[in-house]
Amino acid sequence: MIDRLIEIAARALDVAPATLSADTVFAKHRNWDSFAALALVYGIEEAYGVLLGYGALGAAKTLGEVADLVQARLSLK
Repeated sequence: MIDRLIEIAARALDVAPATLSADTVFAKHRNWDSFAALALVYGIEEAYGVLLGYGALGAAKTLGEVADLVQARLSLK
């Protein structure tokens, strides 16, 4: 899951996937803004069929924590 999420985040942040990892603090990335947040939310929804609200996204610090949130939402389906 984390590899796919890194690809989604890389598109949202307009960077190469190799520059990101599960430990990346995405909200501190130089390209992070409201458009990147929206792209990440919609990328996750498209890829996994789950919608993370901005509150949930804001509570996550790293891409690994976002992956955990997505996994938890998937387990509720």
